[in-house]
Amino acid sequence: MAISGAIFLTGGVFPVDLGSKFEPTVPPGITVPEWYLTGIYAFLRTQYDKFVTGVLWPGIFIVAIAMTPFIDRYKKFSWKDRPIVTAFGITGITQVMVTTYWGFYITPDVTKPLVARLVIDPIFFYLIMLLLVPIGFGFSYMMILLAKESERKAKLAASKGPHKASPINLSGKWINWLIVGLLAFQVYLNIAAYNAALSGMKNFALFLTGLILMVFAGLFHLYRHGLNEAKKIPTPPPAESESPKPLDGKESAATLPS
Repeated sequence: MAISGAIFLTGGVFPVDLGSKFEPTVPPGITVPEWYLTGIYAFLRTQYDKFVTGVLWPGIFIVAIAMTPFIDRYKKFSWKDRPIVTAFGITGITQVMVTTYWGFYITPDVTKPLVARLVIDPIFFYLIMLLLVPIGFGFSYMMILLAKESERKAKLAASKGPHKASPINLSGKWINWLIVGLLAFQVYLNIAAYNAALSGMKNFALFLTGLILMVFAGLFHLYRHGLNEAKKIPTPPPAESESPKPLDGKESAATLPS
């Protein structure tokens, strides 16, 4: 719910326009495909063979993704313990992002010829794609080394530091008050989002919807924390040690030897 709320928040803050209205009498000009196809469109704009750029290379990419589970034979699930697959994934995602943006971008200078605005220099394009491979692998291995070094330092500090930490535990009273406050805030956000949708403020309604989802995620987490605290066995109070009673003056005098 928190991730969905973050996506809704982003959509409300950075809305995407639907584009210009279609008019039959006005030529559309330069059009680009949807964002998930602009990567292939970038390859096609290099004016290389259409079968290779539009069919062969995308097919190789799909086959490589399908073969990844058979190539990944690591026994551990952490990305730090799977360097080759991690580097392959980061490099592939980077190349997809670069080609997606490159296929979408068109020079806004209308004084240039149409071909000059659409054609991508193949030498520069494929050189960038090749350079992304060592850069992606080097960045991945650097992040893995840094993560392992930070873990080593954290374990060393934990072994030399205090063994007992003081966690932040909320009492049942505070948990109940926070749940009531979050519920009241949820009601307010729902009313505000409904009024925003009626007023035509679609982006603000989307923003409030994201807040609703994130507050609900926090409410659920707090409720789960309260259930876990309720299941814990309370710590017994420390036993009082019996100390010897002090002797008064008469008793001490009677016990002294004559």
